[in-house]
Amino acid sequence: MDFLTDTPAEKLNIELIHWQMMINDIISRSEEEACGLVAGLNHKSTAVFPVTNVLHSRVRYRMDPVEQLEAFNEIDENNWELLAIYHSHLGGSSLPSSIDILEATYPEVIYLILSKSQDEWVCQGYRIDNDKVEQVPVNLIE
Repeated sequence: MDFLTDTPAEKLNIELIHWQMMINDIISRSEEEACGLVAGLNHKSTAVFPVTNVLHSRVRYRMDPVEQLEAFNEIDENNWELLAIYHSHLGGSSLPSSIDILEATYPEVIYLILSKSQDEWVCQGYRIDNDKVEQVPVNLIE
């Protein structure tokens, strides 16, 4: 497995309101991994879609397929792009797990992992293509 290549991909810009939506989703589902989608244009977020984790697991997620499809339809209707898939790591690591890498199915999309560092939520972004993992800068913008 190649991990964290030396050449980062383009950055992802997340508006503060969308960041807060992700954090609120994670806090509201604090007993399981939260997950969802980030849509946007030109590497900048325009919408966040929290999606139910049908596994209700603390260490793994699987998006509800109906909710995921509804989000995809809204993204298409607005001519947005699927920029990122987010999920929380309750154990604190911001690195993709072996299961995250194995189950990544959208190589063109950034996988965001939100984890808690001391008392703050932090976010790391990755492109995952088979066993190649590339870190992507994530910026919070107003």
